[in-house]
Amino acid sequence: MFLGQAFTFRVILDLFDKKDGLRRLVNVISTLEIMNENDEQVHNTLNDDQIYTMRQMVRHTTFAMKRYFEAHLSLKADEIRRSHLRNDGGSPVQETPAYKPIKVSGEVVQDNIELMMDLMPVRLHWDPELLFHKLGGVVLLTKLLALIPSWSNYTGKSETVKNTLDIFTVCTVTPKTQLALLQSITVPENLVYPAISIFINLADGETLAEPEVQKSALNVLINCVCGPIERYGAGVGRYMSVGSRKKINSKMGEDILSKMWNGIRINNGIMVLLKLLSIKTPITDADSIRALACKALLGLSRSETVRQIISKLPLFTNGQIQYLMKEPVLQDKQQEFIKFCRYASDLMERVSGKLASANFDASLDEIRRADIVAHTKIRYSEKELLQLIHDHLQKNGLMDTACMLQKEGNLPRCTTPPMIHPASPQLYMNPQATPSRMPRQFNAMSSSSSHAISSSSAPSLPLTSASSQSTTPCTPGPIRFTRQSQGSPTNTPKNTYSKSRFLRERDSVFSCSPAMRSKNFTLKLQGSDHDMTLDKIVTEYLRKQHALCRNPVSTCPSMSLFNPHRCPEPRGSKFASINITSRLASRAILPPHGGLDGACANRKFIYSRFRPVRTYKDADENGFSSCAFSVDQQYLLLGTHSGDVKCLNVYTGDEVASNQCHSNTVTNLQPSKDGNLLLTSFAMSWTDISSASSLWSIGDGTSLTERYALNGHHAEFSKLVEDKILTTEGEKSYIIDVPTGDTIVELYDADKVNGYRDNRATFHPSDDLVLNDGVLWDVRSGKSIHKFDKFNPHISGSFHPMGLEIIINSEIWDIRTFHLLHTAPALDQCQIKFSNAGDIIYAIHIDEENDMYENSKSPYSSTLRTFDSTNYSPITTFETKAQSICDICTENTDSCIAMVEQNQQFGETSMDEFVCKLYEIGKLKDSEDDQQAEEEEEMDDNDDDDDGGNLDDDELDSFDENDGDEIDNEDDNDDDGDDNDDDDDDDDDDDDDDDASDIEFSVAGTSEEDDGDLDEDLLFQLY
Repeated sequence: MFLGQAFTFRVILDLFDKKDGLRRLVNVISTLEIMNENDEQVHNTLNDDQIYTMRQMVRHTTFAMKRYFEAHLSLKADEIRRSHLRNDGGSPVQETPAYKPIKVSGEVVQDNIELMMDLMPVRLHWDPELLFHKLGGVVLLTKLLALIPSWSNYTGKSETVKNTLDIFTVCTVTPKTQLALLQSITVPENLVYPAISIFINLADGETLAEPEVQKSALNVLINCVCGPIERYGAGVGRYMSVGSRKKINSKMGEDILSKMWNGIRINNGIMVLLKLLSIKTPITDADSIRALACKALLGLSRSETVRQIISKLPLFTNGQIQYLMKEPVLQDKQQEFIKFCRYASDLMERVSGKLASANFDASLDEIRRADIVAHTKIRYSEKELLQLIHDHLQKNGLMDTACMLQKEGNLPRCTTPPMIHPASPQLYMNPQATPSRMPRQFNAMSSSSSHAISSSSAPSLPLTSASSQSTTPCTPGPIRFTRQSQGSPTNTPKNTYSKSRFLRERDSVFSCSPAMRSKNFTLKLQGSDHDMTLDKIVTEYLRKQHALCRNPVSTCPSMSLFNPHRCPEPRGSKFASINITSRLASRAILPPHGGLDGACANRKFIYSRFRPVRTYKDADENGFSSCAFSVDQQYLLLGTHSGDVKCLNVYTGDEVASNQCHSNTVTNLQPSKDGNLLLTSFAMSWTDISSASSLWSIGDGTSLTERYALNGHHAEFSKLVEDKILTTEGEKSYIIDVPTGDTIVELYDADKVNGYRDNRATFHPSDDLVLNDGVLWDVRSGKSIHKFDKFNPHISGSFHPMGLEIIINSEIWDIRTFHLLHTAPALDQCQIKFSNAGDIIYAIHIDEENDMYENSKSPYSSTLRTFDSTNYSPITTFETKAQSICDICTENTDSCIAMVEQNQQFGETSMDEFVCKLYEIGKLKDSEDDQQAEEEEEMDDNDDDDDGGNLDDDELDSFDENDGDEIDNEDDNDDDGDDNDDDDDDDDDDDDDDDASDIEFSVAGTSEEDDGDLDEDLLFQLY
């Protein structure tokens, strides 16, 4: 404690160095018995008082070391400052007398750090830091950081961690310490991790949720990624080297930064920084944490790879960063908020490639569009406005008023969908930008109806010019800043944001923040009258959205307050009709699908309709947990929560066979293509942890015989030739030879672990590659090829059937370049399965294991969502009556789908019921189906067992022959000619039931009602 206060006096600091004091401080920590976490015998001999005393010694020692390095930092910074001022002819800085204390306040230390990073020569040796490395201090303190979070019931834990992080904040001004953080170290429990990952975890706040610790960890990361690219030469008083030496120094600085950028990226640093950008708690520190995270992300974005990745994330594509720049979390933290806005503005400029203040002259086309917008009559749903008011009242605690409004306004009893704030295409436009992902033709092995997708269906890209694909509009209103420089930030990135106070004063550019000069901070009164109404505010809000449309129309339908508005794109004569009947009639003229985008329109029509056919219940009342169709499609294989695998007849619902396979819930079923083998997996319990998967032989009468057990909680066959099995056990995966059961290769690399909670290794369609824990592996060599950036903690990813893309949660990666193509936010936290043709994605939402209550579950837990796999555009969201969906499977013809659903029961037992339901694809329920469903719900369970839920003969014959019922002839409102049908799908889901009877369409002069019928042969030709 004395040394921590005395180091600010230079005379004591010099005397301490002469006595080799730093070695003694390091030895104090390294010789403590609590540092040997793996020696249980030593820990058993220590009592609580001894452990507490040792922890206090660590606490005070780290504080003394912190003051030691801060004092040396101040002395070194003054030396460099005097050298540069002497060369510039300025007034020299007076040296602090040895008997006076050195200033080590937080602001002074931060300014000294910035000056050292800007002006410290790359070859200059800093004696305290070199001695610290020689004594092994970096490794010792890094292990200490990994150990301290496990110190339970110790009040000084957060202070000790902060002191240790502050030591690294000072030491990381030099490249030597930065590179040392990329080395792997052994942490408690004999785990090996890169040292930088410990700092990233502390910044994340999961290991120790303390805001001061998070800010200190972020400062370390900022020093590692925000250093200057061009560093000065060996001489202290030289500004720049000349000739070849200048090139060498620039190259050295770039190489060091590239290593640090890559090290933080592969250890999931981008995910942590993006998470901290939207942090809201604790409210007193949220703004400062956001500013530091944005500064670190700004430095990291100088890497071209990182810049390409984050440009495709919702942070920019959906305008999330602009939404964060609207107001601070706490109004008292305006200074931190201004810093965040400045860093965010620089980040947007760097990613977009254009300055935020870049002005473009208005063209005649823009004037024409503005005139159309001005003459457009804006209409919106009054009920949606009341719903927003209702949610606002609830948010402010006015529950009675909200209930009264809900009752009088006849509002639905559901929450308002989250508002989407996409980026405006007119904020940063790059005239030379071109779409990075062109529409492609889907090439499925079993599909003969492939069709090239035209450019109108390609996903739009953000930050592009008006000549490129348009983006989804949003509400304008981000904070903009006036920049002094006019150069492009992408040519030669410069570290202007981290320039020290010394450099700012020397260059005479120290002035108030650009944000304070922004016009957005000036309130303008709109006249002296007060005739502003809520209707005018909403109308102006929607009119600004309409102004962002690429092709605005003067006659607009009613706009939604929940979803961004976008006018439909004009369609040429060669494009397929949005009407299903017209499209079928045009196939003779424009084969094979009635025009361009006809195949896509047919998929949207078919896979947006599901009709329930049958419900299967477990006679033993154990409940189903997983499902799979047999090879001949005559039976359903259903796993139960008791470990049984039952075989049920698809048409009659009779139980054909039951086999006891495991002792716990069966989580996965996969029959082989020839129907002779079956892979099963089950949830491991504490009593049976030896194996979690098994391979079974299917005999006559659907009897199962176990061939051998497999280690791993998930298993699957290889895709092309089913001669191998891929099992997943935690972060490891194994390739097993099917005939012998021997392990061919183990796929695991401790340096590239992502740690997905629901990791499921999967084969590439060609069986040459494997994706395990977000890492791509070569099957032949058993070596890792590439580690994909982690942006979610759960879903590990899967291959697209086409074989050129990898889908990890909502991110779509190019397997050839490892670039992030784009994101599909609707796929977030979803387990996906492809149709057998590979052109449709089925997605079910996966809830967290700790979601025990109904109100904590996602609103999508009970929904099945379908997507077009050619462009990842949503097709529909099918709402089931279940509480959640556990598993899904499809048959070979893609004409029906089975889902295991969890139904909540309200009775004496109140136990949930797990049933399997069969749905027919491409058909809607009619009134007779609804009436039959209501009658079945009123019947007793015994009556259900007697009746069996059998279909009548006509329906059964129709289903058996794959001969569909007559289907509604509906105007396909989803296909409105635009590129992305997110809004259309949502509108269809809400309005299908209410307005179906009112929709009419005209084909060849004939008007038909919406409930008209199509010819069955024409319907099934759509497949």
